[in-house]
Amino acid sequence: MTKLLILAIVIIVSGLLIRAIAKLPSRYDRKPKVQNSWSALDSGIDPTENKAP
Repeated sequence: MTKLLILAIVIIVSGLLIRAIAKLPSRYDRKPKVQNSWSALDSGIDPTENKAP
């Protein structure tokens, strides 16, 4: 019975560790500090509306 309890605790702790590691942000997930026309398109902003004729 104690082996089963220890096994369950080890599985829960390892699952939480894997979940914490997987949630680390990727360098591609971060938002840029300066928004250029390409990132504006990703945000749904039309960069052509700001241009003067």
